[in-house]
This record gives sequence, C-alpha cells and structure tokens, in this order.
Amino acid sequence: MAWGKPSAEPPAWLAMCAANDARLTSIIVPRSRAFDEETQIALAKALEENERVLEVYASGHAVSVKAARAFAVMLAVNVTLQSICLGDENFGGMVEVEGDGRATSALQETLRGCAHAAALETMDLERKGVTNDDGEAIGKVLSQSATMREVRLGRNEGLGAEGYSKAFAGASESVSLEILDLTDNVLDDASARALGALLSSSCPIKRLGLTRCEIGTEGLRALGDGLTSRASVERLELSGVKLGTGGAAALFGARTTTTNVLEIDLTQCGIEDEADVRALSGFLGASPKLLGVNLRGNAFGDAGASSLAVGAFASRAPESLDLGSCKLTAGAMDALSKAIKSSKTLSLFDNALGDEGVANIFAQSSGSSLEVLDLGAVGLSVDGLRAVVVALRNPEAFERLHTLIVGGNPGCQADDWERVVSDLRSNRPNLDVAWRAADGNSDDANRLKRDDAGRVIAIE
Repeated sequence: MAWGKPSAEPPAWLAMCAANDARLTSIIVPRSRAFDEETQIALAKALEENERVLEVYASGHAVSVKAARAFAVMLAVNVTLQSICLGDENFGGMVEVEGDGRATSALQETLRGCAHAAALETMDLERKGVTNDDGEAIGKVLSQSATMREVRLGRNEGLGAEGYSKAFAGASESVSLEILDLTDNVLDDASARALGALLSSSCPIKRLGLTRCEIGTEGLRALGDGLTSRASVERLELSGVKLGTGGAAALFGARTTTTNVLEIDLTQCGIEDEADVRALSGFLGASPKLLGVNLRGNAFGDAGASSLAVGAFASRAPESLDLGSCKLTAGAMDALSKAIKSSKTLSLFDNALGDEGVANIFAQSSGSSLEVLDLGAVGLSVDGLRAVVVALRNPEAFERLHTLIVGGNPGCQADDWERVVSDLRSNRPNLDVAWRAADGNSDDANRLKRDDAGRVIAIE
C-alpha cells in the first residue's frame, strides 16, 4: 500500500509503480495529499504496463478531462487492476466541449476506459457528481464487462430516472455484477421501476444497498415485484428506508415466492403497524436460507414480536437477530422462545425488559444455541444480575454462550454491581461479560448514544 505524501517531489510510490515493484499492490491517495494533473497522468502512464497494482483509490481529488483520458487509455490496456475510485463531487460535471461540439466529462472519458478493462471488478462512483448524462456510459460498462462485480453509485443527487433507466438497462445484460450500492439516493417511481426490472433480469446481483434511499409507495411496490421475481439477491440493505404506514406492506406485500435472501438490514425503517409487520413476516418466512435479520429501531412492540413469532419465526429463527430498540417488554419473551433457543446472536438492547424479562430469557436457556446475548440498557437491576449469576451456575444454561452484554443498565450504579459481575465471570471463566456504567447520573447517561428519536443505539 502506498499513501500520498505532501512534497514538491513526485511521490515515491509513482516510481515504484513505474518499476512494477512487487511490494506495491495498492495505491491510496488521501484527500489531504497532493495529486495534481501532472501526477495523475504520470500514474496512468505507469499503470499501463504495471502488473502488480490491484487497487487505485484517489477519491476527493479533482480530475481533468485530460487526465481522465490518460486513465481511460490505461484502463483499456492494463490487465491486472481490479478496483478504481477517482474524482471528486464534480467528476461528472467537469465538462469539456470537443472540436465537433460534443460535450464530454472527465467521468465519461474514464468510463470509456472502464468498458474495455480486462480485470476491473469494482467501480466506486459514490458522490462523484453522476448525472443522467452518465447513465448510458455506465450501462455500457456493465453490459460489456465480464469482470465487473461491484458498482457504487450512492450519494449522487443529480442521478434520476433517465440515468437510472439507461444504467440499469445495461446492467440487465451483465453476467458478473453482484453488488450494487445506491446509498442515500432518491429513487422516484420511474427509477424504482427501472431497478425492479433489473432485479427481474438475469443479472446476478447478490447484494443490493439501498441504505437511506427515498422511495415512495409505488416505487416500493415495483421494487418488491423485482425482488420476488428472481432469487439472486442474498443481502438486502434497507436501513433508514421509510417503510412505515404501509411502506413495508407495499414492498413485501402478500408475496409467497421463495427468496434466496441470507441477510436483511431494516434498521430504523419505522415499521410499526400490524399490516407492515405481517407483510415483513411473510417475506422473512419465504426466505428459508435467512441467516441474519436486523430490525433495530422499529417500534412494533410486543404485538409485532408476537406476529413474527407465529409467522416468520414459527419454525426457525435466523442465526443473528437484532431486536434492539423495538419497544419490547417482558411480555414478549415467551414469543421469542424460538430465537432464544436456536439463534446464535440475539440483541435485545434498549428494550424495557426489566428483571422479569431477563429472568424469563434465562428460564429458557437450557439447550439454547446462543453464543452472543446483548441485554444492554434493558432495565436490569443488580438483583436481576444476581439472578443471572445463579442461573448460569447450571452448566446447561446457555452452555454455548461466550459473550454477554449487560452495559447501560440501572444496576450498573449499585456498589455491588462490579462484584456481581466478578462472580459471574468466576462461574463462567470463558464468558466475556461486557458492561459499563451508563444509566443513572447525568455523566453516566452521556455515555449512551441515542438517535434522533431518543432511542439508545449504542454505548460509548
């Protein structure tokens, strides 16, 4: 790996690259380092015959059309480069008018080279000023490349339905694209329909990143049709997407088609209504290979947990289940018996379980597969922790458990808390017990990290 360094002299890694030095496999130029047009062109020239460098990451640096053309030539002849990230937020807006009146941008010139790259697998265009004018060129890269596995298009405000349609039309012909990330983008109904059509194609997408994307009800419905029409998507990232008040019902609907989804992230999606939880439960139940489900920050409460228990988790629970900040109480613990018994990782962080709820969990501990249990900020008192110590004296109680998180509980303020934790560790010397004082006085309370709604999402 080489990092750019402030200097009037050419960076040392440039000479290493030109010499095809085997020690140089990755070139990373931080935004704070010098990377002017002359250096960029020199790097592109050096990479033309280099067979060692696999990654070039120089995000945040302006790239001129002239330098972009040099990179395009390099990409067309280099046979080993696998990952590239160039340009800043004006990459797509760095426009130059050709002699024939045709306008071109630094991004479009670079994409022409990407379309002919022999080994390129990752193209990072996040926050690169991508606009509708670039959609066709992106689509051409995806339709022509036999190696492109990952494309990142997040945080590009200028990209709309026209650009998405052209990019996704090209992607639908891809034989290699497995990861598509659109984080923080706005997908209007037409854009979502184009994405749904892509998901319905033969494109082998396995990971779809839609974190914090803005998608309307009709767009969610179109996306849901695409998701359930084919079974290639294995990881679905929807954290922060607004799925409340009918959104989840539109996305997941009453579909029963079996999916190949292995992991799904639905952190803070606003899923609360019964109809939305029921639709989600149906989708999860139709995903028999499901390994990880993150539902943190969805305030569906005990009723929602019960709906999931008799639906998606009736016969099996995922290996990893996060129900943090879901407004659960002690009354929901019976409904979660399948997860307590068969999941490997279970987070109940920031739910009002109290000593009663924790006792109910440990009453179901015999024969459990749990390895990690997060009971942080659940209202556990020092007496409740003592009861946990007693329960774990039974060698059959959570016999596979190796990590227990109990930080952020009011009992942390008690003088006896640390001694009880010590007793717990003595009972189970191989058990990692994680805790920090958090609830109680104002200084300790500041250690809790909360979201905009006031929910605890982490212990600092």
